[in-house]
Amino acid sequence: MSLLGIDQTPEDSARQLAISKKANTIFILSLVSILFCCVGGIAASIVANRAKNDADVGNLASAESQINTAMILMIISFVVGAMGIVGRLGKVIR
Repeated sequence: MSLLGIDQTPEDSARQLAISKKANTIFILSLVSILFCCVGGIAASIVANRAKNDADVGNLASAESQINTAMILMIISFVVGAMGIVGRLGKVIR
């Protein structure tokens, strides 16, 4: 890992940019997931934001780990919200 990008290779820069873009995408999707499950969406947003910050400063290993955690929290949020919606529709149909 380089300090302030001084000895950063073009491959490292490309990897950092890709991780930063992925973290940004997960952050936006986690904001949408707040509509489905508030607690899970907020947690995913916080973790995704930390991943964005880590990617920006060059801590790529931590950023990748936090992206995975944010993605899991986001998926759980969507699933819990979808289950709630299906449950409510089931009561309306009866």
